[in-house]
Amino acid sequence: MNKTNFLININAPIEEALKKLELNTYGIIFITRQSKIIGCATDGDIRRVLIEEGSLSSKIEKAINLDFEYLFQENASRENILKLLDSKINVIPILTKDFKLVSIASHKDINWNNKYNIISKAKSPVRISFAGGGTDLTNYFIVEEGVVLNTTINKFSHAILQKRKDKKIVINSNDFKVILEFDHINEIKYDGSLDLIKAGIKLLNPDFGFELTTYSDVPTGSGLGGSAVILAAIVGAFNNFRINKLNSHDIAELAFQAERIELGLSGGWQDQYATVFGGFNFMEFKQVENIINPLRIDEEILNELEDSLVLCYSGISHNSGDIHNSQKENIKKDDQKEFSQITKDIAYEMKSRLLKGKLDDFGELLHKAWTVKKKFSSKISTVFLDEIYDYAIESGALGGKLLGAGGGGYFLFYVPTFKKIELINSLRSKGLEMDTFTFDNIGLRSWITKEKI
Repeated sequence: MNKTNFLININAPIEEALKKLELNTYGIIFITRQSKIIGCATDGDIRRVLIEEGSLSSKIEKAINLDFEYLFQENASRENILKLLDSKINVIPILTKDFKLVSIASHKDINWNNKYNIISKAKSPVRISFAGGGTDLTNYFIVEEGVVLNTTINKFSHAILQKRKDKKIVINSNDFKVILEFDHINEIKYDGSLDLIKAGIKLLNPDFGFELTTYSDVPTGSGLGGSAVILAAIVGAFNNFRINKLNSHDIAELAFQAERIELGLSGGWQDQYATVFGGFNFMEFKQVENIINPLRIDEEILNELEDSLVLCYSGISHNSGDIHNSQKENIKKDDQKEFSQITKDIAYEMKSRLLKGKLDDFGELLHKAWTVKKKFSSKISTVFLDEIYDYAIESGALGGKLLGAGGGGYFLFYVPTFKKIELINSLRSKGLEMDTFTFDNIGLRSWITKEKI
């Protein structure tokens, strides 16, 4: 649509206005002074002047209507345009703040093909594991079945993905403050820099260039399953661009493959399933199949449990791979097999207490689970970590444990309601960082957003 056919200077003759009306075919023209629109004139307004004065040389100013409808550019959404059209306004000038014409909108000319950058986003929640950790290691459950009780909380890892027009790849990890660039996916090599992210990308093998940004709500080495969580978020972001979508099991297993098989990092299976499925799950690991059993827990019980749990950051980052390697070796020993059976029994007991709302029992079982967990490897705890735990018990906690493989990261403590504030204040007095959270029952979520070009 030619904008000049809608504009006429206030001093121009009516004859020129008529010519422009014939060209624009909309029966309206906008009158300007110093390039700014000050009013409009319809073909009816012009006919009135011609009848009264009978001269084509009369100035268009005599037909001006100062009261006219318009939209400023920043408010010119399709919604607002449609509202004016529905009010029988046939032509709507879109103006800058200083009343200069940007474009014309009408029932014939609403742009439904605006150009946008399509941005794929995903976020996946971290998990807290209550009992059974270690029995989700493959070399354990292919002989003895494993079980794990866990849930996800409202702290996430995020992935933002945007396609490029070329084959170039840009990876930006905010957590590690690293930006990597490759001209093609074939240039990606494992060299110790963002290898986890690279592994996910190489397995997905996208046929387009892209820019990927990742960041997390928790520190690295937190014990909250962060490596699986960031991989799940990345796969979720790429999944938005796939025609053949991956389902929840596919995403969890691809994340497992990237970390455990592609990179050879030791660890179990629970983290990948937990972050993708979300919520409270009782997981069964068997040689034939893994089964994710979601738990239906009364809302009042969940609220009380949520209010009775405290996250305490030890200030130490852990290396789960080293600990899992140690566990893999130790678990073959007879006494370790006995400890594994005990931790599975605790997981079953905790599930029962949780479903029945016997939460103080649940807290005491956390203590029992931690006592057993420390026997799997000498790397799970240290004198410093034991001092934190013992101090929490002295300050009112009934039980707790280091999350993840151990060695550092977050402690989870269970504390009865009326002792919670005392516990928090006591731990803070030792310079420890406390985190609040709520349970998350959704798991991985991904969506598309648009940025107008």
